[in-house]
Amino acid sequence: MQMPIINTQQIANKLKWWQIALISVAVSLLGKLAGGNDTDEQKLYTKQLKQGPWAPPAWLFGPAWTINNFFLLIGLRRLYTNEQMPERRKLLILQAMLWVIFFSFSYVYFRKKSTVLAAIWTMSDAIFATASFMVANKVDKKVSMTYLPLTAWTLFASTLAGYQALKNPDKALGTPALLN
Repeated sequence: MQMPIINTQQIANKLKWWQIALISVAVSLLGKLAGGNDTDEQKLYTKQLKQGPWAPPAWLFGPAWTINNFFLLIGLRRLYTNEQMPERRKLLILQAMLWVIFFSFSYVYFRKKSTVLAAIWTMSDAIFATASFMVANKVDKKVSMTYLPLTAWTLFASTLAGYQALKNPDKALGTPALLN
C-alpha cells in the first residue's frame, strides 16, 4: 500500500488568518519556554536590571512578539507557496536566521543572564529584519510589509538592549557594567 503524498504547499495555502494567529501564539510560547520557567529568580533578575527610561512595561513583550510572529508566518506562507518569487531563497535564509534568533534569545537572556549577548541577538534581529524588508520590497511589496512590524520592533528593542548591556553587568560573560 502506497502512502499518500502530502503536499505541504497546498496545506500552507489553505491556512486561514486565524489559524496562523493560533500558530503564532504557539510559536511565541515555545520561544518563551527556551528561557525556562518564570521562576522567582528570573523575575528578580529582570527587576534588578537597569532599564532604559523609554522601556515599555515587561508584559508588552509577549503580545508584541506574538504580533511579530504572526506577520512573519504570513510572509513565510507567501514565500513558501510561491516558488517562482525572485530572491525567494535569500528571503527564506533570512527567515531562518530570524527564527534562530527568536528561539535562542530567551535562553541567552534569561537562562544565561547575558545582557551583552542579548543586545547582540536583538541588534542582529534588527539587521536581518531590515535586510528582509529591503530584499522583499524589491520583489513583492506584500511580503515586505510582513517584515515591517518586526523591523520596527527590533530597531526599538535594540536601543533597550544596548542600554541594558551598557548599564548592567553580564553574568554569563563575567563583565561589569560598562557605564554606571
